[in-house]
Amino acid sequence: MNYDVKITSKGQITLPKEIREQLMLKFGDYLQAQVKDGVIVLKPKPKNNDNAVLMEYVEKYAAKSEGVKKVRELTSGMNLNMTEYVRKMREENK
Repeated sequence: MNYDVKITSKGQITLPKEIREQLMLKFGDYLQAQVKDGVIVLKPKPKNNDNAVLMEYVEKYAAKSEGVKKVRELTSGMNLNMTEYVRKMREENK
């Protein structure tokens, strides 16, 4: 889907809410910008800690059924012992 984004007099843009939610971007996060073949490419700057990214996702989506599937995808290559934390999150979101 394409979105129209306006540039302010200070050169600032606002990313549409749908994009921010899809990429789990929040106030204070950084993006990397580059120009490729005359096109601006914005990418979320990697966060320093995979665990922080995972915890942020779990806290936001734990109550939704889709959350468990996504957490499994995100953790498939990680060596994490998250059993107690996930159990606690489930209890808090009941």
